[in-house]
Amino acid sequence: MVKRNLKIVLLVLILVCLASTGFFVIFITGKLVRWYNPYLDQELAGPTTTTSQWLEIAPRSPLKVERQRHMIALDLDKSINTEREGSRLVLPDGSIVRPQVELVGNDGKTYELNVPSLFQSNTGAILAYFSGDDLPKDKTYIKVRIRSDRPVRCNRIFWRNYNLWDAESPF
Repeated sequence: MVKRNLKIVLLVLILVCLASTGFFVIFITGKLVRWYNPYLDQELAGPTTTTSQWLEIAPRSPLKVERQRHMIALDLDKSINTEREGSRLVLPDGSIVRPQVELVGNDGKTYELNVPSLFQSNTGAILAYFSGDDLPKDKTYIKVRIRSDRPVRCNRIFWRNYNLWDAESPF
């Protein structure tokens, strides 16, 4: 009887250890995957040039605020540079421009993405991000509108969602 109880306790202990190890492996794997690719990107347009007229892009599926950070990203042509310590773009002719970006909600209301930031990747590509401080999370966005005083060439335009902690080192 004691041997049988000891076997059951040992079996339960082994199952608990295996289950906790399995959960730990799944947790670490999930963190590594999200760290390796933390972004939820939705392609909106391929090579495009913005002008002073509103460029309206209707995404294939409505845009949603799904994570902590959300923004429209312009993957800029390599001929465009950034202004030192600024949030504007320097075009090949030396002129300076800051594109305007808006989202149109499913209710028809327009939301200006007026918080620009610039990021230069290790490949030299420049991404211009445009985000809004208080985008409602309960809405979907059916249209993106972009314009700039001067033509700005983009390799692509996309919607990006991510959490800050996913983009940081998991360890």
